[in-house]
Parts: sequence; C-alpha cells; structure tokens
Amino acid sequence: MFKISIILSFLLVSGCTTFNRSDIPPGQRVPGPGFSFEAPRNEHHWFASEYGTSNRIKLVQLNQEDTYTVLVSLNRGPGRGMYPSAEAHLRVFQKHKELELHPPGYFLLDHQEWIDEQYGHLCIRYSAIAKDWRGRSREGAAVVDMQGLTCEHKTIPNVLISFELSHRYDENTERKKLDDIAHQLFKSIEFNSLD
Repeated sequence: MFKISIILSFLLVSGCTTFNRSDIPPGQRVPGPGFSFEAPRNEHHWFASEYGTSNRIKLVQLNQEDTYTVLVSLNRGPGRGMYPSAEAHLRVFQKHKELELHPPGYFLLDHQEWIDEQYGHLCIRYSAIAKDWRGRSREGAAVVDMQGLTCEHKTIPNVLISFELSHRYDENTERKKLDDIAHQLFKSIEFNSLD
C-alpha cells in the first residue's frame, strides 16, 4: 500500500511540472512517474487528455478522418510478487482478456496475445481489432485497431507498465499498419527510479 501511495504522489507531482499538454510534437519525450517515452512520430501533434492525475497518461491526436490514442498506465503486479516467467504473465493476461466485458455496441473481431522479450523479460504484446457503433454521427461503425505492450517496471518493485496504441477510423477507410509506430513507441521507454 505504501508503494502505491508513493507512485500516486509522484503522479500528482508530475501533473504539476511544466509541460505543454496541448501541443506535444511528434518525437517529444513525455515524462511520467518513473518512466518517460517519446510521442509517436507520425504527421500531427498530440495533446494530453489525461496527464498525471491518476495512474495513467493519455495522449490523443485528432485528424480529419481518424483518431490516434496512446494510453500509458502503471498497475500493481500480482499479490504475491512479480510473475516468475513470461509464460505465467501471458496465462494471467489471457484469462483477464477472456473475462473482460465490452460495452454495448463494441464488438471485438480479433485479438492475439504473445510473449515478446525484445522489450523485456516479462513483456506481453497484444493486438486487437474491433468495430465500435457507439456515438457515431456517420453511417456504419468505426474500426478500432490496437497494439499494446505490458511489462514489468524495471525500477519499481511489483509494478507493471502498460502501453496501448490505438487507431480509430471509418470502416470504409483503408487500414494503416500500426507496427512501425508501435515499435517506435515501445522502444522509446526509459525507466527511472522514484528516489
């Protein structure tokens, strides 16, 4: 409980630092509590719709026809210490995904989870594609394409860090691959101590 209180305190402090949340250029380093990452390097600037007020940071990029989102969150690890292996982490992650409830109007079409140790010893990668009918002012559903990564935090004991990159666009629009943007985002993670 004490460690979680420390993390939340740092999140609140990081929310007070000088950082232009309404204009984040592609490639700019975004600071967080015990970590930082680069805003993805695609065409437009980003803005933070949530920043340093809870256990997550959310960046958004609104374009004419689509929306990109980056969500970074810190979460407490398992109750009895960190997972002993990437396989154990993957099993728990998959079980959680099986039990996950989706809101009415949101339909998961495909999802995959796998171990990806290029980003760290206990890292799990995942991808998903869904159709979302909620809040539509246009005909048809929006397509939500997503890539994520969840890893052990390298300097804070028993804490997981999760990154999720999503692209939301009209279903009659050509799909853009997220692989390069996701790889750049995941490779840009730098871990810092909270001391």
